[in-house]
Amino acid sequence: MSTLETSTEAALRERLEATERLIEDAREGQRMAHRMLEQTLEQNRVLQEDVHRLTVMVEGLQGQLEELLRAKGLPIQRPRKPRADKPSKLKPPPPRPKKTGGKRKPRREPLPEHLERDVEQVPIEHCAACSSSDVEQREPEVVEKLEYIRAHLRVRRLELGVVGCNCCDTVSTAPLPPLAVPKGNMGATMLSWLAYAKCGLHMPLARIAQDLEHQGVTFASSTLCDAIGHVAWLLEPIYDRLVAMLFAYDLLQLDGTGIKVLQPGEKGTHRGQFAVWCNHEISVYQFTVSKHGEHLAEFLGIGGERQYVGYLVADAASNMNVLYANGLIVECGCWFHARSKFAAARESAPTKAEEGIAWIAALFEAEKVSAELGETAEQRLARRKRDTVPLLRQFEDWLEETQPMFEPDEDMYKAVQYCKNHKDALHRFLDDGRIPMTNNLSERELGIIGRGRKNYLFAGSDEGAKRLATLYTIVRTCQRLGIDPYAYLCDVLPRLSTLPVNREPGLLGRLTPQAWKAANSLVL
Repeated sequence: MSTLETSTEAALRERLEATERLIEDAREGQRMAHRMLEQTLEQNRVLQEDVHRLTVMVEGLQGQLEELLRAKGLPIQRPRKPRADKPSKLKPPPPRPKKTGGKRKPRREPLPEHLERDVEQVPIEHCAACSSSDVEQREPEVVEKLEYIRAHLRVRRLELGVVGCNCCDTVSTAPLPPLAVPKGNMGATMLSWLAYAKCGLHMPLARIAQDLEHQGVTFASSTLCDAIGHVAWLLEPIYDRLVAMLFAYDLLQLDGTGIKVLQPGEKGTHRGQFAVWCNHEISVYQFTVSKHGEHLAEFLGIGGERQYVGYLVADAASNMNVLYANGLIVECGCWFHARSKFAAARESAPTKAEEGIAWIAALFEAEKVSAELGETAEQRLARRKRDTVPLLRQFEDWLEETQPMFEPDEDMYKAVQYCKNHKDALHRFLDDGRIPMTNNLSERELGIIGRGRKNYLFAGSDEGAKRLATLYTIVRTCQRLGIDPYAYLCDVLPRLSTLPVNREPGLLGRLTPQAWKAANSLVL
């Protein structure tokens, strides 16, 4: 036999042996799978026996419970099996078709004419094509670029005149003009910038101090805190005037959020709360040391001679129940909160949850049409009576049909129950065309606190948080009115520093942001 045949036979034999080994390994794996299957079946059998035993035990306990209830004359309630999450026969109206055309492409607007312009001429003396110097100058081509000049610090030096009297030898010094801090080293513009940067731009004081240090001026953190506190102290009369103007309007919106507050001399923080009270143009922030409703009631003067009387749009938080106890404040519910309950039930009951969301969207349709047409409160109320009331009746029928399909511990049951529990408050917008269907305005205004809280994390003390509420009220009201908070503070702070010496009648009324806007042209 040749060498080639021998090597080929050896190779075939090796491959045959390898194949046999693979077959044996596969058979061994099959035997292991059979053993595992038998073990699984045995475990399943044991579990079924346990389930059967527990079922018999539960049925026995249920029977004993029924006998006990029957002996005491109490009604017997057997558990109800939930139905399938299937579409309802009651269908909300389809939404209006959305306008086509897509998102408009942003267009670059020309730079505003009021900005200061530095003209820089770039001459040309030769032809770009042939390099000839025999050229004629024509109208230049204008290219404008927006440049930024960083804010800089300067010192305002006041040289007060001093005279000596030749008659009585008395030395007289010229009086100081109105200054925000007569004995400090910060002027009104510096204090205004600190307040605006803190509450308008949400910058922590440590970051402000770092920027000032880059410009060659060093301030201790305690100095900046004292300066902010002094500004808030000066603005307290304006804050009180804004609160009075807010309560003069018989429709308010309210919401609140927590904030961490340091406890001087102790470790750790406690949980305070910022509440925002707002209407169509004013946002008033209030700090309370806790979430208890008694602080909100005290702010509204409940039980006193000057209690607020009117509508209050808010969510259904339990700490607000004390506000409606005497009936002088009428609770108005928020349909967006009701919608959020159905959104939370999407995972467990997607079909019914989407139906609930569609019903609420249909209720909002009349509001969208009214807003697009720019209707008055009377016209909006008439539209609600005509279009929204029939939808609400159908929605209530849908709620009654849907709730029995779910158990009390299910999210869908809770969403329906929320609408039933707060029916009167949720239907309050049908009483007055000014009442909104949602509390979204106060939610947005409260977001100002949330953005600032992400930067400075906590307030230094309860008093510091109260001063912060005063500053937020002034700055945010200016922003809502469309005026520059910095320009407003620069003008108002020196005039407030003369109080209470200057008791000129009507002075505070002329210093509110609303009056300042009417008297000045510095508009954003």
